[in-house]
Amino acid sequence: MQRVTAQLVAGLLAAVLSLLSEQCWADGGGPSLAERVIWAVNAGGDAHVDVHGIHFKKDPLEGKIGKASDYGVRLPILRSSPEDQILYQTERYNEDTFGYDVPIRDDGDYILVMKYAEVYFAQSQQKVFDVRVNGHTVVKDLDIFDRVGHSTAHDEIVPFSIKKGKLSVQGEVSTFNGKLTVEFVK
Repeated sequence: MQRVTAQLVAGLLAAVLSLLSEQCWADGGGPSLAERVIWAVNAGGDAHVDVHGIHFKKDPLEGKIGKASDYGVRLPILRSSPEDQILYQTERYNEDTFGYDVPIRDDGDYILVMKYAEVYFAQSQQKVFDVRVNGHTVVKDLDIFDRVGHSTAHDEIVPFSIKKGKLSVQGEVSTFNGKLTVEFVK
């Protein structure tokens, strides 16, 4: 399994989902970071190409579920590059559980990168949620403000693998049907 370096974590930017195919080459001549990303969305925002060349799609849930917010646009986001702050300044929220479906066709090792910043609430316990991947809870009781404060980038990184019709994430295994469902649970 490829290691996620501090440089990679700092360079990837919030309220965004991106999915990396986790491939490793001994000679170091493999695809760039942007070429390894198989799906990325700017949750609550427009399309954006980040400093690494990753193409984040416009939020596909626009007009379907929840609300998009650009409340954070007026705020500088700490621990993020100025060119990519927009990824942390927009968000999608909903009163109930909602999620994104990501098609994955190939077996392999992957990394789910979720980028967050608390741009609205100014204290802990105002926005607390879990994240599930195909029914497996991968992040429990996430309170972004409690973790990093206001207007500060925070990434959650979840490695997983798909092999022979099975999804393996955080030691749990389940049947995989070609679609990764990432849910934000209230």
